[in-house]
This record gives sequence, structure tokens and C-alpha cells, in this order.
Amino acid sequence: MLVGDRDRDLAAQALRRHFVLGRLSTAELSDRVDLALRARSRNDLDVALDGLPLGWEDLPAGVQVAARKLGRFARRATLFFALVGLWLAVSCALALALGIALVAGAPPGTALGVYLVALALASLASWQAWRRGASRP
Repeated sequence: MLVGDRDRDLAAQALRRHFVLGRLSTAELSDRVDLALRARSRNDLDVALDGLPLGWEDLPAGVQVAARKLGRFARRATLFFALVGLWLAVSCALALALGIALVAGAPPGTALGVYLVALALASLASWQAWRRGASRP
């Protein structure tokens, strides 16, 4: 598999980190960075990084981008289900309040009108919270 400039730069950065941590000598760093910057395939990059422990930063750029996208999707899904649960709880509470009001003798038209307005406001608030939370990176 061919690699791009981003993958080569990430490999060179990883080699510099390993040098700073004392895992490579200056000569080794120079040789390995040269290999990494001339790499055309994933195997060439693997040769440049051979024998060094891999960290999160050392993974290919595509893997890092995919992981960030997956994390964002998970956060958005969590927010969505939390808001749906909250909306359902508020809707049930409003329906219960409507039932109590009707049993207590409130005029049905007024009680139903208040219920529908409150339900619309709860729905609007949930929608606004979703838009605000989902637009965050």
C-alpha cells in the first residue's frame, strides 16, 4: 500500500520522539528519517520504524482520522440517546399532568392546549440542544 506525505511526516515525527526518549542515536535518527521521508509504501515505513514501540501518534494518518470520526460519532450518538430519553421522560410527565388535570375537572380544551404547548416547547428545547451539541467538533 502506498503512503502519502502525511504518513511520511508522522513517521519522521515518531522517530524524533524516539530520539528524544533516548531510543535512537543521532546517526540512527538520521538514517531512519531519511528512509521514512523516501518511503513509498507502508513496508518502507515499517522498515524505518523497525524495533521501536508504537504509540498512538505512530499510527498511519488514516487510522487516526478514522478513530477521531468514530469518537465524534459515539459522542453524537450518546447525546442523541440522552436527549431522546430526556424528551420521553418530559413527555410522560406532561401526559401524566394532563391526565391528573382532566381527572381533577379542568376544562379538556384548556388542559389539552397547555399540554400541547408544553410538549412543543420541550421538543424545541431538545432540538436546540441537539443542534448545539452535534455541531461541536
